[in-house]
Amino acid sequence: MDHAKGETIMNTTSALRFTKLLAYATSAVNGVMTVSARIAQKAGDAITDTRRYKVEVIVEGATIKEHLNCNTKQVQRLMNATSQLGLTQLIVTEM
Repeated sequence: MDHAKGETIMNTTSALRFTKLLAYATSAVNGVMTVSARIAQKAGDAITDTRRYKVEVIVEGATIKEHLNCNTKQVQRLMNATSQLGLTQLIVTEM
């Protein structure tokens, strides 16, 4: 009877180890994919000569939203959206 309990504990321990291993592997794959996405974006930007911008939306002198790493198309969308909402100040700086 003790032997059966010991086997159950070993199986549970093995399952927990496997779960931890799976979590670590998933985390590692996530990290690799994040880094490769950044590299791909930078390579694409270098090939197409895309500039990146930081856009600050300002209402009554206070920054209410800051958008980082925007391309030209995103900046244009923000400008159109803010003009439709009646907001008048955007600060666009090249990164």
